[in-house]
Amino acid sequence: MTLTLSFHQKFKAVISSSEQLAGSSPLFQSEMVRLILSKENNAAPENRIEPFFGPHRVPGTSSIGLRKGFPELFQDTLKDRVETYDNWLNRIVTRTLMRMKNGSPVASATALSGEFREEVTEKVRIILEFRDNRGHPLCELIPQQMYEDVFIRMIMMITEKDTSPDEPYLYETFNKICHRLAMSLISCLDANGTLRPTDSGIRQLIHISVLSGYVGINLKSSASAASALLNQDLIPIEKTWIKDMNSVHAVSRDELDQVSKMMISLSSASGERFGLDSMDRYFQEVVDAEEPTLLVFFSDDYMESLVDLKRFEIMMQRNHQLYLLFVPRNGRYGNDFACDDLPDVLDDPVFAKLSLLRREGRFLVSSAGPMAGCMDVRHISEALIEQIEGLSRGKFLVFETKGCRNFEMLRGSLSAPWYTSFNCNRALSIRTVGIDMEPVFLRIPPGLTAYDGFTKPRVGATPSGRSQYVKFARMTTRDLYEALESKPYLELLRKSGNEFSVNCSLMEKCIQKKMTFPELLNTQ
Repeated sequence: MTLTLSFHQKFKAVISSSEQLAGSSPLFQSEMVRLILSKENNAAPENRIEPFFGPHRVPGTSSIGLRKGFPELFQDTLKDRVETYDNWLNRIVTRTLMRMKNGSPVASATALSGEFREEVTEKVRIILEFRDNRGHPLCELIPQQMYEDVFIRMIMMITEKDTSPDEPYLYETFNKICHRLAMSLISCLDANGTLRPTDSGIRQLIHISVLSGYVGINLKSSASAASALLNQDLIPIEKTWIKDMNSVHAVSRDELDQVSKMMISLSSASGERFGLDSMDRYFQEVVDAEEPTLLVFFSDDYMESLVDLKRFEIMMQRNHQLYLLFVPRNGRYGNDFACDDLPDVLDDPVFAKLSLLRREGRFLVSSAGPMAGCMDVRHISEALIEQIEGLSRGKFLVFETKGCRNFEMLRGSLSAPWYTSFNCNRALSIRTVGIDMEPVFLRIPPGLTAYDGFTKPRVGATPSGRSQYVKFARMTTRDLYEALESKPYLELLRKSGNEFSVNCSLMEKCIQKKMTFPELLNTQ
């Protein structure tokens, strides 16, 4: 407590001066690193997180600290320009300040000032070298997937001179139009008979939910949505729709329905196809589970979350053995669905059956979800771990996540089957999964990693042939899927009968021999 009080007392003076920041004490630095990495004040200890989410690790593909010594790792293809750490840092701070203009009074007043940007950039540069209580510099603890959240938090701390500033809600109007679009989409799906507890209806809901991530991708930040390697701008929306709240409400129902029908048509035209597809196993383990099953679902974008909620309502009506723990974001992060959004959603008659399932105790909600734009297994709330522990007793446990950043951050090594779905439209998802142009619906077996060797890439072309010289992870998820179908693996699984045990044993051998899973099984 003395440390915390001392830190808060000193903070305003220290953060006001680059010189004082550079000369701050190790205790001050480690406390600031903790606050920057996570707003979660009641994180579970490692020994309680590990039984569900695997060993303690820096999540994601790589840390931004690797940009200093190995900037070439951040090339998406061999043909891309290599950007130095200093140039990247200057660019990201400037871009973040420009994005924050409408959400932060200080940034709004001064973001265009070159002197102000230089001051903030220098302070960010200093803070990124702060060390945690284990001696690791902050830049080596920030995964590539969450630097945008971290930079916003750092800049808010610098500009507001506050240890825990309220972060700007940059996507408020975007999420409001997404709410209207989601309700339009659900109405259109109801009209065409999709909202039924049939195999085809549930499959289409899953597919359309994933595709809805394309809606308005032209208006999302580049860190969240765009990719120099591939950026499918399939369902753009007008920028004027989200100018302000009046603009959001001015969009006609016909215009909304037109976008909804475009999504339905896009799904139908593709044959509801996934580039990698574990849907059959999902129906077996979750949709038609024959024993009491707890699905712990981590949501992502606002619009797809509403479609997913409707999907879960239908799934639980179909199968009374299924229980759902729905885990939205605990706070406002990008265009993600937040816990605070849920009351208004459940008050809508469209979700009346889901509200009934909640009263029956089969649909449960956690208010202790991620306090960032993606999951970070280092900072999972103790309250959430307690919920999972308690609710999973006597039930088969399954995890499901949405969004490519959640996938990239988690990586795998979970103790239960993990389903995840997203569009492969970001460079990092293409490089880790090994698929482009199509969404994926994945099952990562318990104990295994979804991709491996991102910092030791191999070069090749994407399956579509659209991109050449791509720097793929040494083992992509596509490679993993091929290994899972190999005779050696299937024989081991048949003999053991315990998927988790077999996988953990194989992963230990991979670590000992410094090989990927496919290399160990001679499938790569």
